[in-house]
Amino acid sequence: MRSRVGKVRHVVAVTASVLALAGGTLVAAGPASAATGSSELSIINVTSDGFTIVLPDSRTGNSAAAETVTAFHGFSSFKNVVIQSQGFDLEGTIKGKIRTHDYKAIYNVYNLPYSAGFSVWGARFKADASRSVLKQTFEESNTVDVDIDVTFRVAAANLNGVSTLRIGFETLRLDVNGTTKDFTVVNGESGGAKDQNNNDIPVDFEEF
Repeated sequence: MRSRVGKVRHVVAVTASVLALAGGTLVAAGPASAATGSSELSIINVTSDGFTIVLPDSRTGNSAAAETVTAFHGFSSFKNVVIQSQGFDLEGTIKGKIRTHDYKAIYNVYNLPYSAGFSVWGARFKADASRSVLKQTFEESNTVDVDIDVTFRVAAANLNGVSTLRIGFETLRLDVNGTTKDFTVVNGESGGAKDQNNNDIPVDFEEF
């Protein structure tokens, strides 16, 4: 599956353009947030599913007490689409900004490229015996506004039986001594879609 996300850059509105490439009618549920003005970035209303633990902190002793870090991952929806016709490819855009903790900061802890999937970070996290650097990065992390400008495409063959589609990206949640922060991983390897039954649907992301 080809999966790419374009570079983050400034945009002026959230767009709800979703179309059937070969005709027919595919209707978006509407933009997550309506445009507020031509010179303003609009906030995308991101909703997250339940989070699944990546790895509990099972260490013992003083080091564990000092550096307790637990990681989870969940799916954050950026756009909801209602499918009213079958047999057509679906293409759309997502523009706006999200408010999140910057995933690049916790990727830097393990010297990972920003294009790596969230599962690669999870593997490095599991192998990290100390997590002291990760804990310090967590404590210094503040929320940021991340500008989103991507296109997505879902093949008609993958839409059979699909009535609603949620397009979004994986989010890593870190818990340090009872304090949680979410880091949405906005790159192609961590992007995807889920249908009305929460099944994964293949989706391609490209630079807008």
